[in-house]
Amino acid sequence: MATCQPSRSLPASLGAALCLWAGAAMAETIVVTDSHHPVTNADDARIIELDRAEQLKRTLSAGLPANPRLATIAAKKRLSSDEGRRITAELRRAYQDIADAKGLQVQKIPAVVVDRSLVVYGLADVAEAEELIGAYQQGAH
Repeated sequence: MATCQPSRSLPASLGAALCLWAGAAMAETIVVTDSHHPVTNADDARIIELDRAEQLKRTLSAGLPANPRLATIAAKKRLSSDEGRRITAELRRAYQDIADAKGLQVQKIPAVVVDRSLVVYGLADVAEAEELIGAYQQGAH
């Protein structure tokens, strides 16, 4: 079952709701999940897939020779290719995403986090989770 949990005080939540009501910038939505918990209707949400770094590392090491010396040569060649540089950049982003998710103090996945302060756990439909958060912010909880 999905739950909506505020992670800040009621006055701060009311202030955020008033900002939204006053036409402030659109809320930031971050979805924390993994490849085993795909989400839908994410639209403009930032998706943090916690196991993405492991997937990328497997891609980089796939098919390397068993001989350590030959594997090192092949890995260096792979990393210096356009594809290797692209995967390396993705890997950096994946590790940054993991750090960001830890900073959000997400307790389980999938988690839909709005404005880094309100979270809905257990819903794979991001639009539905955002609707729950919007209703909470408007006092319809």
